Amino acid sequence: MKKLSFTTPTAQKIYNDYFNRVSRCTRTLPEDDQREIMMEVNSHIYEATLAATPQTEVDILVDALESFGAPEVVLQALVADKKVKQATRTFNPRHVIQALYLNISNGVGFVLFGVIYLLIVAFGTLIVFKLIYPQHTGLFIREGHSFAFGFISELPGGLTELLGNWFIPVVAVLMVVFYFLNTLLFRLLKRK
Repeated sequence: MKKLSFTTPTAQKIYNDYFNRVSRCTRTLPEDDQREIMMEVNSHIYEATLAATPQTEVDILVDALESFGAPEVVLQALVADKKVKQATRTFNPRHVIQALYLNISNGVGFVLFGVIYLLIVAFGTLIVFKLIYPQHTGLFIREGHSFAFGFISELPGGLTELLGNWFIPVVAVLMVVFYFLNTLLFRLLKRK
């Protein structure tokens, strides 16, 4: 991308500072997406400066940047959307977490995704607890009608652990299922 050049050093500094802010806002995205956003912003500034009434170069640039808005606000939805697309393409946990973080303000759907991710982490913790405290971790049933799943520090009488050695594989399968469910829910939400 060819950056705009200004004759006034002050205008060039304002322009460069603005693009540094745009760069910070988009740094979590792949380079192609970053470049695309930078080109869009640059194009907007160029068109705004061409359409401006004759003023000083600094005034024209400041007016153009004010009409576009602060990049931290204007680009938030675009960056969040591109991050979700990247997460659904790659299934990379880091990208999924970044997409969750960027989209948490988009509504209840993303809060649900966050809760599912917390469940995945809790299941992983239960696997570790089953290895360390095998008698206190599992799927417990009492008198055929009440049950508990997870870690119980003090076992009351009458509890029977149902899964035994199958607890770890069952929880690992649940983790995988919830992970793919979460990523597929991202795709469904983004189709709307």
